[in-house]
Amino acid sequence: MSTVLERLDRLPRRNLTVLAIKGISTLVPGGWHNITSADELIADVMGSNDPELIRQVRARADELSQARHEGYGRALSLYDAVNRSQKAAGGLRVLASIGGALPLVKRVANLTPTSDTLQAVDLSLKVAAEMLAFTQVNGLPGDSFGDFAAALNEYAGEARVRMAALICFDALLPLGDQALERLDTLLGKAGKGDLRQLPAYAGMASMLPGRGDDAHLGFLRQGVDQWLGWAGGFVGQLGLTGQKAVRALETTLGPWQGGFEQMATFLDAFTDTYQHTGVQAVARRLVERAAAEI
Repeated sequence: MSTVLERLDRLPRRNLTVLAIKGISTLVPGGWHNITSADELIADVMGSNDPELIRQVRARADELSQARHEGYGRALSLYDAVNRSQKAAGGLRVLASIGGALPLVKRVANLTPTSDTLQAVDLSLKVAAEMLAFTQVNGLPGDSFGDFAAALNEYAGEARVRMAALICFDALLPLGDQALERLDTLLGKAGKGDLRQLPAYAGMASMLPGRGDDAHLGFLRQGVDQWLGWAGGFVGQLGLTGQKAVRALETTLGPWQGGFEQMATFLDAFTDTYQHTGVQAVARRLVERAAAEI
């Protein structure tokens, strides 16, 4: 099994995912630097390029990454589950829309988006993955809602940009600029059938607190409730809207011909935003701990 830092070393330097993150990062103060090298990350955390120091930190980080009682690998598995789910859902909708030899952008522009309720459940699973990854990395119980809510205020770098991408790609674009205000109502309409339609649920169910679909739906709603307070302030602070998100994405992806909902489906099908920045964020927390322990 790959270590966290080996996963970091394999991240792409430039592809659609990187371009999408770069575009949305222009809306976030401080932006985003695409670190895809363990040595570069260690040097960034340590403020030193000393080869021996980098070697020592990497060795300790690899020990922690491979320790079964540590949660770094499980945190990455949560981001992987979310990524597989969005790729599957987005890819199926793209395939269903193909008509003859239409150009890809034209196909995507004609997509039929998923239902608002299913989109809300998908968003709630991504919020849950974020919270559970946070608890795994920090050795906390999976239902540490208060700790997660407090930690959101400290998010910076790739973690802060990931939250901006989550809000824009999975809320504002597919559900409209009032998405956050609508979430509680939409999740209230969700049932077990909606939950089971999403591949991420199968990958995450064993890590969600509670037993059975009903308990898991309750957990998802509770997690979203904790996240919404911070997310609403974040949206207000940065003035985020669907239109602003599309304009930011056009700076790196080029002109967009479809609607906002179709853009969201395009991003689901062809980018790995959550997984990419998730690996970077977990790797940073791992290196910070390793550096403190040598």
